Amino acid sequence: MNFRQLDLNLLRVLVAIHRTGSVTLAGKALSLSQPATSNALARLRDYFGDELFVRARSGLNPTRLCEQLAPAVLAQLLALEAAVTGHE
Repeated sequence: MNFRQLDLNLLRVLVAIHRTGSVTLAGKALSLSQPATSNALARLRDYFGDELFVRARSGLNPTRLCEQLAPAVLAQLLALEAAVTGHE
């Protein structure tokens, strides 16, 4: 895993899918098409070597690794947004 090779925009997709439990809804929230969001998830899965989300009746359920990653990534994205916009 080389952090420099990770497209940081993919982390927004990770958080959106975690929040919505759906590739389609995450794509809509990020103004991305369903195929683009699905492709981003595939790239995240490849990068982390983990499924990150598994299909269930209620949508996509996060794996253990995703449950660890998503809240930490969200916190950092919010901190970055606050730093860039000057709003906390």
